[in-house]
Amino acid sequence: MKLLKLGFAAGFMDGFSKAGLDTFASYAKQLVRMGASMGFEVVHYPKAMMSLADARAIREDLDAKEVDLLLLFHPAYIIGDNVYELMKTRAYLGLWAIEEPREDGPMPLASFVNLAQNMGIAHQMFKASPRKVKWFFGPIDGPLFRPRFEITVRALRAVKNLRNARVAQIGKLADGHINHTLDVRDVSARLGVDVNRDFEVEDVMALAEKMPDAEAAAELERIDRTCARQRIGSDKIRFAVKMALAVKKLASDLDWSAVAFSCWPKLMPLKGMSGCLVNAILNNALIPSGCEADVGGTISMLVLKLLSDQTTVLMDLPRFDMEDNSLMIWHCGTSPFDMANERGVLLERHYFADYSDDPGMKDCGPIVDVVFKPGDMTVFRITGEADSFYYFTGTFFDDGRQSYNGSRGWVRHLKLYGEPVKVLDLMNTIMTRAWAHHYPMVMKDVSPYLEELAYWLGLKRVKKAEYRDYLSVD
Repeated sequence: MKLLKLGFAAGFMDGFSKAGLDTFASYAKQLVRMGASMGFEVVHYPKAMMSLADARAIREDLDAKEVDLLLLFHPAYIIGDNVYELMKTRAYLGLWAIEEPREDGPMPLASFVNLAQNMGIAHQMFKASPRKVKWFFGPIDGPLFRPRFEITVRALRAVKNLRNARVAQIGKLADGHINHTLDVRDVSARLGVDVNRDFEVEDVMALAEKMPDAEAAAELERIDRTCARQRIGSDKIRFAVKMALAVKKLASDLDWSAVAFSCWPKLMPLKGMSGCLVNAILNNALIPSGCEADVGGTISMLVLKLLSDQTTVLMDLPRFDMEDNSLMIWHCGTSPFDMANERGVLLERHYFADYSDDPGMKDCGPIVDVVFKPGDMTVFRITGEADSFYYFTGTFFDDGRQSYNGSRGWVRHLKLYGEPVKVLDLMNTIMTRAWAHHYPMVMKDVSPYLEELAYWLGLKRVKKAEYRDYLSVD
């Protein structure tokens, strides 16, 4: 993952206390240490700007070095004209003020006063396109800096790694999944993601046939240590492993960040198997792999992975319970293994094997059959024309209630955009305003990061739609 590049600069106006300049120098060293754990590098400008020439020189250097975020420290009052010049940088903006060193007498710094002025400049002086900016206040380890800053770093690091990311769509959309149609030009324009459509399922199958047996044997050994098997042939598991290895090689060679893999309508009739284990192995390897060639869902998985550094999966919503305000989240079986509870991972047949009249489907699979471990989760999806989003959170629980074979779990403590929500209102919002029926998931509450990422990307929130028996206009 690419590191975020942080520019750290300050300004100063003669006539104010120089005490804040010592703080600026001290915080520069602390930011370098923080960067090692948070995932950013620091470009420090130790000389405080005091003129338009100083501001222009810093701005030009910021842009030449492709700095992602400018953090402008306020050690004292800064002339607004100089700040305006600096704000013309291509970098995102953060403004940081500190507390006054005393509470009475002549005001030493006017740092917070100046912060308010400069936040206004970001909006008032860029009339056609107001600058996006976030303010910070207080000591570097204080509650109004460090938590806010960590969220910003993580969100902007995800934005940076989305730009020019390559997501592969292997195969056509699954039959009937035309509600997942997405214009890749919108994806590129709004998210910076390029969608690659150069490979078919048959290409991956051909590459899989050529994968060395030794590589497959090593992966199969890992699977045997981790998974039990039931009603599924070893040949299907072995070929799924080889296909996953083939996709991994393509991802490495072609710099793919994520893969939308279509298991049907081609893989099933051609090979009598599903792509569930293929996707699960890729998800295990932190290569987000959405099923049924759902590009929008796969890009949303990539966002969740970038924000959490955890495995992700693409789900469906088959059931909800109004009595205890819960829902079941489920899909055929593409879950990464680390999401399983103590029951573990079972490789099984796909449900098509139980219901299809086609003899070639009687050993269809393998799927990853797991019950999700208790804990937090987030479902997030970019939707519309890649310009909108929604997310909801909850916690997985296991009270022994029934669920369908596949990757699944029951979720309660539901929240939509951080606010408690009735499950029927959540279902109505998704049905009437979200449109895409796949639900990208990570087993972590990443709400604050999603909110901030949406701000920097300019995404619109899908509006909550409370359930009514009648239809109505907004």
